[in-house]
Amino acid sequence: MLSENLYYQAERRHASEHFIAIVVLMLLAFVLSGQGGKEIAEKSILSGFVLLVSALFCVAHFYFLSRAPGSLVDIRKYLLILLDVGLLTFFADLFGELGIFVLPFYMVVTVRAGYDFGIRFFYASLFLTLLSWGVLYAFSPYWQEHIEILGAFGIVMALLPFLFAKYLKEIHATYSVEPEETPSQEEVRDESRDMLTGIASRKAFKDEIMSLLHAKKPFTMLFLDVNKLQAINEIHGKEVGDEVLKEVVRRVSELLDEDDFFGRLGGDDFVIITPREKIYFEKFLAKLERTVMGRHKTNGIIVPIELNIGISRYPEDAENAMMLSRYADEAMHCAKEDTTRYHCYYEELLGLKG
Repeated sequence: MLSENLYYQAERRHASEHFIAIVVLMLLAFVLSGQGGKEIAEKSILSGFVLLVSALFCVAHFYFLSRAPGSLVDIRKYLLILLDVGLLTFFADLFGELGIFVLPFYMVVTVRAGYDFGIRFFYASLFLTLLSWGVLYAFSPYWQEHIEILGAFGIVMALLPFLFAKYLKEIHATYSVEPEETPSQEEVRDESRDMLTGIASRKAFKDEIMSLLHAKKPFTMLFLDVNKLQAINEIHGKEVGDEVLKEVVRRVSELLDEDDFFGRLGGDDFVIITPREKIYFEKFLAKLERTVMGRHKTNGIIVPIELNIGISRYPEDAENAMMLSRYADEAMHCAKEDTTRYHCYYEELLGLKG
């Protein structure tokens, strides 16, 4: 279902926060209209009515989003971005010298659009921002006299793709949800299982985590990386490497309960999602490391099996699939770099960053 799509959830969250911000600003504008001199009152009243119209647009957008989630998806997102940029441009022009405090919010809107909607919306927001500053320079007497300010912010905006584009591409390439199709039941079964190991696939993982988030029940996510698998493939051949992966699956499967989810994300990466409470999880983790890691003999060759495990928790670490996956992945790489142990919690990683 589309309601289980990460981008749909991001759009709902974006729209809700957008509406709340506009309502707060609208109330503030009407409060300020009774303060200060005539000029401030007039500008505040005008701002309040513009924000009121924007709030009505947000209500209509959210209604359409809820009733027809699969219709005009890209247009909805572009309209949200256009509304943001349009409001910022209006305030920058209306308040003149105070408009300099508005300019940084263009960057916030641009990066947020890319983070929530995807890289092409990032570039669309960047283009609209630069275009709006051109409009300010062409029609606003104040900004014509202060072109150096727009120029300075324009240079910073031009650097945004170099600073954020690669980061945004990696996030959306790794954790985005593919467009929904209507495959046959046989194709669905194939896509839900990993062909080599027979366990759940990346697609099944995405379906599972969205179902768990919808249920709002606490769980722990473990990202597992089979260490040195590439070296095993290069030295002994891919057939031996495939046998190692199958053995890992066999050993892990022996430890799991029926409520646990176990899937392969691709290559040498696996994921476990377990609802175990913290008091039982530590014992499970210790048994996982003790049981899975060790030597394995295949085709007369003895090879080592080692794991690096990254752990994130719902809802303590994050409340959406994209960030939970990212945090588990970061913790896994931290465990990889620390030669004294095989697992790392994301909360520990926060301590290291601090």
